[in-house]
Amino acid sequence: MKNILIIGQKSFIAKNFINDFNDKFNFYYFTKYFRKKNKNFSKALESLIKKYKINLILNFAADNDNSLTNKNFDKVLESNFYLPLLLIRLTNKFKMPLFLFLSKDMDKSNTVKNFYSLSKEMLKVYLENKEFKCKLRILNIDSVYGPFDINYKRIFPSIFYNFYNKQKYKTNLNQSKNFTYVKNLNKILFKLIFKKKKFIYKNIRSEKINIKLVSSLLKKNKNFNLKNKKSKYHSLFLTSEWYKNYYEKK
Repeated sequence: MKNILIIGQKSFIAKNFINDFNDKFNFYYFTKYFRKKNKNFSKALESLIKKYKINLILNFAADNDNSLTNKNFDKVLESNFYLPLLLIRLTNKFKMPLFLFLSKDMDKSNTVKNFYSLSKEMLKVYLENKEFKCKLRILNIDSVYGPFDINYKRIFPSIFYNFYNKQKYKTNLNQSKNFTYVKNLNKILFKLIFKKKKFIYKNIRSEKINIKLVSSLLKKNKNFNLKNKKSKYHSLFLTSEWYKNYYEKK
């Protein structure tokens, strides 16, 4: 059984991965918060890798602040650029697989949309111009939705918050965006863990969703069979059920 080190275990993507595959791997977590100036971070991480004989690293850590007026751009860079660079150096040393995520935001136009996408673009440029001894697995993703996401600044958590909570959170429904269901993403992650190729770059499939239309359909979920896997919105209905149970228990 592989020993996997999770960086950013509080990420909802990480929580889903751990929940879905807890019986398939031995998971270990590094909980120290990365600061570029903290020289002990790298030493502590290297010590953990040696102690638990880590086989690969999954980096779910990211600062998802999508504002162009963000006053904490340094923190965005630390999480989305400098931390991956440090992980690359360490996995180069141990010649082990490292999983990193990029954002498709910058693929769609040359215009900088936000500091999150800019930091991911910086990482992409770095990766394209370096050679590595580690086994890199790069996943290029759109927005992701699914269980365990309670960040109400994101569209679907705010929608479900409004559905199942007495309080309301202001949400812009008049938009269409590309999304990937977290369970589908993690199935791909699972398969890639067993691939032996030195370098893997994968564009993760997504689907454009009309937020207003889907919000309207979700309100009428009694008219739909949640168990019907052929339904186009099956994964959204399953996500809705998770939020419903989550708020009922609170």
